[in-house]
Amino acid sequence: MEVSEISVKKVNRQEVLKYLGFRGHEIPSDVDALIYECIEDIKSFSKPKYIYQIFEIDREKTSKHRDRVFLKDTDFVLIGNDINEMLSECDRCVLMAVTLGVVVDNKIRVQQIRDLTKSIILDSCASSAIESVCNEINERIEKEYNAIGLFLTDRFSPGYGDMPISQQPDFLRVLDAQRKIGLNVSSSGIMIPRKSVTAIIGISNKKQIKRFAGCENCKMFMNCEYRKSGISCGRF
Repeated sequence: MEVSEISVKKVNRQEVLKYLGFRGHEIPSDVDALIYECIEDIKSFSKPKYIYQIFEIDREKTSKHRDRVFLKDTDFVLIGNDINEMLSECDRCVLMAVTLGVVVDNKIRVQQIRDLTKSIILDSCASSAIESVCNEINERIEKEYNAIGLFLTDRFSPGYGDMPISQQPDFLRVLDAQRKIGLNVSSSGIMIPRKSVTAIIGISNKKQIKRFAGCENCKMFMNCEYRKSGISCGRF
C-alpha cells in the first residue's frame, strides 16, 4: 500500500472557465484577475494526499450466470455491469483515494461569507486541481506497470455508470482512508474533505481500450449544465 503526499502542479484555466459557465464569451478583466489569484491560492494551500493499494480480483458465478466480482481477501463486492465489464480482462486492480485536504474546504467556506464570487471561483479551481492530481497519480502508476508489460484500464469511480455512490463507504473502509489520509464520507455519500476522489483502475496483460467515453456514463447526466449547452466538461 502506498500513502503519499503530492503537490498541485497545474490548475487548468480552461477547465475552471467551464465550471464557471463561461462558454466562449468575453471574461471581465476583474473576474479574469480573480481566477488567476484563486489558481495560485489553490496551489498554495492545497495539501494533497493519496493512497492506493493493489487487490487481486475474484469472480464467482451467480444464479443468473453473471460473474460476482469482488476483491480477494475482502468483503468488497463491485456492484454494476459497467465496472465488471471494465475489469473483464483484469486479474488485479488499483483502488485509489485522493484528497486536497481540509484546508481547501475551510478556505472556500470562509470566502462564502466574505466574498461569494471568490468562493465560487476557488471551488472551481479546486475541482480542476483534484482532477489534475488524479491524472498525475494515474500516469505514475501507468508508467510503472507499462514498464513490466502490463496495461491499465480507465479510471472509474463510484457514481459513474451503474456503480452506486453507496459503495463509497466500503471503498474508503477497504483502504483505511479515514485513518491514513483523513478522508471520510457522509451518510449521503459526500466525501469529506469535499475535494476528494476515489477510483478503481484495472490492471491487465492486454492493452485496454477506452470503454466509458460519453456523458451518458456520468452521474450528473440528467442535470448537467454543460450537456444542456451542447458541450462537455472534458472528463469523458
